[in-house]
Amino acid sequence: MWKNKISINNMADVFTARMQARQLAKEIGFNTVDQARISLATSELAHLICVNNHHDGEIVLSEAAQNGYNGFQVDCLISKPAHQTGTLMSTWSDEGGFQRSISGACRLVDENVIDMENEKNQTQITLIKWCK
Repeated sequence: MWKNKISINNMADVFTARMQARQLAKEIGFNTVDQARISLATSELAHLICVNNHHDGEIVLSEAAQNGYNGFQVDCLISKPAHQTGTLMSTWSDEGGFQRSISGACRLVDENVIDMENEKNQTQITLIKWCK
């Protein structure tokens, strides 16, 4: 199984994440429509990191496997600076935009998990699309 990490610092990184997600989804065997869904969901999450420069983050693309099914997993890790308090959503400048972006990305995939505060003081959003 492979894992591809992409640091998100600017809009060029958002584009890179989107294109890599599409290419890797194609290699796994997803059809054109699902490739577009995966790349759009990846782009939405990468854009969340990019639009608020008070947070650092990365996108991790990996292959998922469960019960004989293959899939595509996108992990979005958003680190909050040590001096900030509260959850990511409480410190986000446009909370409504944050919620819309996450819900839009989640509708494009089969499974999602959102952990607003993990042990590393990060928010982790995990999306999985299964190859059918």
